[in-house]
Amino acid sequence: MIPRTPDAHNDFRRYTLAVAGLGSLAAVATLWVQPPNITGPWLVAFGTLLALAIASAVLALKITEGGASTAVDFLPQLAAIILLGPTGAVALTVVEQLVVEFLVLHKPPLRATFNVASFVLATAVAAFVYQAFGGEPSLSSLAFRESFPPFLLAVLGYFTVNSISVSYAIGIVEARPFPDVWRQAAGSIIIFDVAMSSLAYLIAFLYVLWGAFGLLAAIIPMIGLRYSYGVNIELQQLNQDLLRVLIKTLEARDRYTSGHSVRVAERSRRIATKIGLRGRQLRLIETAALLHDIGKIDLAYGEILRQTGPLSPDQRALIHAHPDKGVEIMSAVRSLHPLIPRCIRHHHEWFDGSGYPAGISGEDIPLGARIITISDSIDAMMTDRPYRKALDVDEVRQELLRNSGTQFDPVVVEAALACGAVERAFDEARAARS
Repeated sequence: MIPRTPDAHNDFRRYTLAVAGLGSLAAVATLWVQPPNITGPWLVAFGTLLALAIASAVLALKITEGGASTAVDFLPQLAAIILLGPTGAVALTVVEQLVVEFLVLHKPPLRATFNVASFVLATAVAAFVYQAFGGEPSLSSLAFRESFPPFLLAVLGYFTVNSISVSYAIGIVEARPFPDVWRQAAGSIIIFDVAMSSLAYLIAFLYVLWGAFGLLAAIIPMIGLRYSYGVNIELQQLNQDLLRVLIKTLEARDRYTSGHSVRVAERSRRIATKIGLRGRQLRLIETAALLHDIGKIDLAYGEILRQTGPLSPDQRALIHAHPDKGVEIMSAVRSLHPLIPRCIRHHHEWFDGSGYPAGISGEDIPLGARIITISDSIDAMMTDRPYRKALDVDEVRQELLRNSGTQFDPVVVEAALACGAVERAFDEARAARS
């Protein structure tokens, strides 16, 4: 997270100080409420879990989207709540995060301080939730019926606090509304982390059963899950990268359409997010937008786009055929979600039913296609063509409003204008021309 403006940096610094204050208060509170009973077995458990937590943090998965990352060091932290209680868990989190953030990863002091404080606060809340609902920390016994329900509540407390604090920080840095950031995070990485949290209970159980040697058995599923999750992320990123390379290669033949599909995809994602779409549906629409013109792979389309005069009937028929051609091409991809070809086929339908190829109207047109229609039109209006110059921001906004309810879905028009899609498209077009 790198603040984009001096004001964002100052806001992030103030927010970090506030979170650090809360984290420090939580750490002191745990020490005051439940002073640690430090014994030999306690120290062995603390050291073993600490080593496991540091190793887990170092093996964090990097996720290119948004520059995010996820690690499984929260598993030893949650296991410490069961085994060592609030003070031991908070102490472990403090030491582990300080070592990882400052000594291993060498993160900037402000960001490192925020990360330490955020994890400490989340661990303290989770530990108190565990005990408040009947969980009893112990190194020698672990009754499933009495300890697992409080553990689940502790997990929810941990990720609620952590996701809220991190999402608010991202919102400050990226100037994005907190609800949008939080919903996006809660719908992706956090779901995986919560599902994995049962491994923390397994870690605690194995430690009670076999001591430090029990953690060796816990390392195997941790590594396996991290590896499988990493492979899944890498495959998704590779597929998306390959699609972008393919589209860029196809569009490179024509300077008027170069980069068009990538811009439409990114714009569609922003508009869809403004409407309130999240998670998988958002990704599917972005992919459909990236592929919406794949049917124009034929060189004849390049000639049509460069033509300055009116189209012949054959040329017009060819233009009207490209959505179906795109669906035909993508039908060879068996794993493709059915929403993607539907959006490709109907991205030239009009809201009033006068579009092509099927002439459907209103909500019979997939929402993704309605979004792509506006994203595509904005890009076309903002681009110089052989037969006209690019329109300016006010002209594009007027065109969207004038055609709202006929060519365009009024709800999507409103979202496109509200999220600044037109202004951003103008800045991109101006940068491309300079």
